[in-house]
Amino acid sequence: MRPFWANAACGVCVSIALGYASAAWSDEAASSALELGKITFVVSQGTENEIVLVAEHARVETGEKLAHLTTVHLLLDPGREKPGLDMRCERGTVDMETSDFHAAGNVRGTTGDGRRFRTERLRYSHGTGLVSTEAPVDIRDEAGSYRGNDGFRYYVRENRFLLRGAATVVK
Repeated sequence: MRPFWANAACGVCVSIALGYASAAWSDEAASSALELGKITFVVSQGTENEIVLVAEHARVETGEKLAHLTTVHLLLDPGREKPGLDMRCERGTVDMETSDFHAAGNVRGTTGDGRRFRTERLRYSHGTGLVSTEAPVDIRDEAGSYRGNDGFRYYVRENRFLLRGAATVVK
């Protein structure tokens, strides 16, 4: 698997070549930042994409190897018949070394088995393939609507979804 930062660097080069990026380097700190518009990050293994992340804007903190994103669309395991996760949010931060992702602000998405969810924040651990939140979450599936007061865990690779703590049925 290519490291996330290698794919991100390719995306940065393509974005600059296409004229979508404007560089703004900071001389004040040892770590510099790069401001980018409309960027796509891809993490792949062989010919399979594991993560495809598109953002309207990115601020890449090169010293910290973090990218702060706005207006984000994230696909996990997009090569499957149904992606493991299709999610959108207002803001996010991706660690370019580990490919871990934190989402915030009107986080909504669909799991591989068709469950739709909405919450205010969640995190994705690429190493374990775990999407989780401790924030309240609203979930809809073919059986009905639920409110998980203590969040959920979704194991992307196994397509296994668990509500945490107390849950209520919403009509």
